[in-house]
Amino acid sequence: MAISATSGSATSQSLWQQLQLQQVQRAATEAEQRARSLQKQASDAQAEADQAQENARQLGFKASQAQTTANQAAQNLAVAQSSGQYQAQLGNASVQIFQGMQSAQSLAQGHPVSNTQGQTIGTVVNVTA
Repeated sequence: MAISATSGSATSQSLWQQLQLQQVQRAATEAEQRARSLQKQASDAQAEADQAQENARQLGFKASQAQTTANQAAQNLAVAQSSGQYQAQLGNASVQIFQGMQSAQSLAQGHPVSNTQGQTIGTVVNVTA
């Protein structure tokens, strides 16, 4: 019977080892699944970070274009304001020239001279130059 007790003990140890082996295999399988899950999450996070970086790059490019457009608009405004000032000065000069020409014409035409009855009998011409 001693043999059977030993063989029963060996059988229980064998079952115990099989249970432990199954637990270790389950733990290894779970760890592998967890590792795959974490790797997928890391891959997804990296893809998201890459997309965010690309979006940031595109926004930076658009911001640069907008700044260039704003600078051009400011330059155009300065030119328009400057041109407007020159045109206003030119307009004033034109008015003064026109008024001067009218004065010169009235001087060149002379002033009518009337007699006591209201009849125009001649013109006074300024001959001083």
